[in-house]
Amino acid sequence: MRKLHKLFLIPLLLICVAVQAQTRNVKGKVVSAKDNLPVSGATVSVKGKSIGTTTGNDGAFSINVPAGSATIVISYIGFTSFEKLVDAGISEISVTLVPSAGELGEVVVTALGISRQTKTLVYATQTVKTGELTEARDANNVINSLQGKVANAVINQGSGGPGSGAKIVLRGNRSIQGSNNALIVVDGVPFSNNTNGAAGSDFGSVQGSDGASSINPDDIESVTVLRGASAAALYGSQAGNGVIVITTKKGKKDRMAVTLNSGVAVESAFSLPFFQNQYGQGNGGVLDGTSGESWGAKMTGQSYTNFLGESSSYSAQPDNVKDFFRDGVSFNNSLGISSGNDKMQTYLSYTNNSIQGIIQRNDLMRHTINYRITNQISKRFSTDAKITYINQTIKNRPRTGEENSPVSDIYNMARNIPTADASRYDVLNNIGIPTPTPFPSTLSSIYQNAYWMINRTAINEDRDRIVGFLSAKYKITDWLSLTGRANLDRTFDRGEEQYSQGTIL
Repeated sequence: MRKLHKLFLIPLLLICVAVQAQTRNVKGKVVSAKDNLPVSGATVSVKGKSIGTTTGNDGAFSINVPAGSATIVISYIGFTSFEKLVDAGISEISVTLVPSAGELGEVVVTALGISRQTKTLVYATQTVKTGELTEARDANNVINSLQGKVANAVINQGSGGPGSGAKIVLRGNRSIQGSNNALIVVDGVPFSNNTNGAAGSDFGSVQGSDGASSINPDDIESVTVLRGASAAALYGSQAGNGVIVITTKKGKKDRMAVTLNSGVAVESAFSLPFFQNQYGQGNGGVLDGTSGESWGAKMTGQSYTNFLGESSSYSAQPDNVKDFFRDGVSFNNSLGISSGNDKMQTYLSYTNNSIQGIIQRNDLMRHTINYRITNQISKRFSTDAKITYINQTIKNRPRTGEENSPVSDIYNMARNIPTADASRYDVLNNIGIPTPTPFPSTLSSIYQNAYWMINRTAINEDRDRIVGFLSAKYKITDWLSLTGRANLDRTFDRGEEQYSQGTIL
């Protein structure tokens, strides 16, 4: 019996050896022709066979191929597929993938931060190049930088000076009372975009800051606009007005990079109302130096007593409104550092925005610190974490609308009042307290000297905001993964209003 048992095992061993000899192992590495960096997650398969694997973080792979000649196919999103004939005796190969034509527009980031090829999507998307957001930037709010770059988008810039909120409507107004703003998603997490006070009527209000003004354009990697309902379905009813998907920068493997971006932008009051310059203070053709109306006598340079009780020339002052505004200057300085290896990648950036509005004494100072770290803990388990801190200070935010606001006040100034007289906005009373000069106004119960409003009143705002997330991803198989996310978004706003005695409220 023992001899029969041994004789029976010999054919089994021969069969196993024969099966083993039918395959052989081939190793290789896949890199990108664009930057010669490893391509992680590329699909490696044997043509005509149900044999496949994926490349690791270092671009390396190992696959068993049939004995003899075999064709290995390597493919990855955004790259042209590559086929390599591996003859018998070849056990190691090197592959360089070439980016496919139209690479920038072919792959987009969709819901939950998932990358997809555009041609595979059943809904319309649009991408915005990050260079368009930083080259000719609007440092007030990144939403304003999308003006003219997103098809059919209606963007309304805030009227409250630097840092004021903006509104973007992608699919038309869908609600009478609710918000029609598009949902903003940053790195797969909905981003709070509440507005701290908005203009509610044309009579008068203060336009506050929104959440989007805290997004730093220098930290953006890509922007995708999802307009259709099916595109935004994963975010539920809050995405009914469309979604703006923003992906931020992170560290690169096997490379250290330092990026410096500095710029200056200048803006000015472009289109002021047209004013008549024939008639000055008064009504019915009669000169009256205490009137706020400009329907008095014709201005021919005659002498009269102004609102300061001084003798002055009754002449047209065509630039007295224009002189009130200044050139707004924005300074932007951003420094970014990224580095990493196969296991860990980091990105650290600091951005400073110093902005002065076109209304005097209206200034913004913003500091943004961003830190991101990604880890490939094992072949299947990876983590991603980011923390961003924003400190912002806005001084002398202007009021808007038809009330005692600087712009309304200056528009109602009589046509013969020189800038030098108007800028003398206060006098000391008998006990040494500054009081407003008896500035002539159309409606003395509403309007006041614009120079008093910008120098003797102030609406200030301080903001500290912390935004961050932590995500972990586990690849169960090559085509199935489990991802968990936790996010933090806290905003601390402090508002202050100052009014000197004598201010009309």
